Amino acid sequence: PRVPPQHQAEDVVTVASRFKQRYECRLPPAAVGPPPGPPRDPRLYNGSGVAELLRPMGTAPCLLKTKDWWTYEFCYGRHIQQYHLEESEIKGDILVLGYYQSAFDWDDETAKASKQHQLRRYHSQSYVNGSRCDLTGRAREAEVRFLCEEGAGDYIARVDEPQSCSYVLTVHTTRICHHPFLRPSPGLAPQPIRCQPALSPAQYVQYVRAQVSDTKRKVEEISEELRTLDTRLWSDRDSEPPLQSPE
Repeated sequence: PRVPPQHQAEDVVTVASRFKQRYECRLPPAAVGPPPGPPRDPRLYNGSGVAELLRPMGTAPCLLKTKDWWTYEFCYGRHIQQYHLEESEIKGDILVLGYYQSAFDWDDETAKASKQHQLRRYHSQSYVNGSRCDLTGRAREAEVRFLCEEGAGDYIARVDEPQSCSYVLTVHTTRICHHPFLRPSPGLAPQPIRCQPALSPAQYVQYVRAQVSDTKRKVEEISEELRTLDTRLWSDRDSEPPLQSPE
């Protein structure tokens, strides 16, 4: 327990239990200071833009991912296709999930108003005008989301279909990890928050007196135990028969 100072530190918060007991809790440094690592303000970043970082994918081989019956083919900046493979050969129809339309513009002021991409740390492209969907009567469409993965090549991590004939492809790549908006947040280990009762000056004096009284009582109990033990030892010694001297 401690007496709260007049001016509370930035890393200290006061809370109360349901019994109205107040506690002072000290927060870990990570909770009150800026996160470690380089700044993420794009104005301080003078490296390549997202589109430039991803541009080499346009000349790289298309990415493939097999999920259940279907194999998905993603060709950066061109199209997304879906088909069935048997012994490395396409069997049946090829469904186009979309042709490249546009990409999220990180330099556009309107785009900056949406924090979704920054919070989730991904870059996206839109692919539209795919094969006609029998369920909806509309053309298939897809969104491709690029996420940073340090030390990885380019690969399709997952394919989702949140709505009929509307797809989301998640692509992991190391190419965009240098961009401040797409760099993963540094992992922080859990930090303890330490709390102790916060007492008024009168309560603190009362607490100290109680501690002194408790200590005094314990000393008296130990002294009494020692006296009792000493008495027993002398009593046992007096009751022992005298030793006989050898003849």
